Amino acid sequence: MDVEWLAPTSPRTIETDLVFVGSMDWMPNIDGVEYFLDEILPLIRRRRPACTVTIVGRRPPASLRTRSESDPNLRITGTVDDVRPYLWSAAASIVPLRVGGGTRLKIYESMAARTPVVSTSIGAEGLGIHPPDDIRIADTSDAFAEACLDLLYDAGERARMAQAAADLVASNYSWERVTGDFERILFD
Repeated sequence: MDVEWLAPTSPRTIETDLVFVGSMDWMPNIDGVEYFLDEILPLIRRRRPACTVTIVGRRPPASLRTRSESDPNLRITGTVDDVRPYLWSAAASIVPLRVGGGTRLKIYESMAARTPVVSTSIGAEGLGIHPPDDIRIADTSDAFAEACLDLLYDAGERARMAQAAADLVASNYSWERVTGDFERILFD
């Protein structure tokens, strides 16, 4: 991770409660977002009716774009030039994946951007994380909604968790750290 590039350049201004960042033409992301919108967001909105959600990612399906037309608190961006402003302006980043493989860079990117993360176990599979210190893991709709609400209502916990997550990424996954490890492998 390029931790310096991902770090916020100014004090945070929260413009959206929750953000999801990921390619919206990939089935696991579509499934995760639809699951979140159908099963988790209604639970959150029982206690926080005006909860705002921004979905950032290329080629969102028509079904998601249509949903945003009827929900003024749901924003679907499609392709953006730079995801950082979306991460910097969100109270928390969500990763509600239920299926899929591949890299989990979106979590480390959110952490480096100092945006607290709520993920499923599958969403964070294989990552060197330490829940609940640097990420919240929740595998049921109720638990995921509760983890989001806890962060939305507790700015101090968001700040503490964001710092722990940023420290984790900087000390283990920064370009400087990874390059040093790679050089040691090559030359030792």
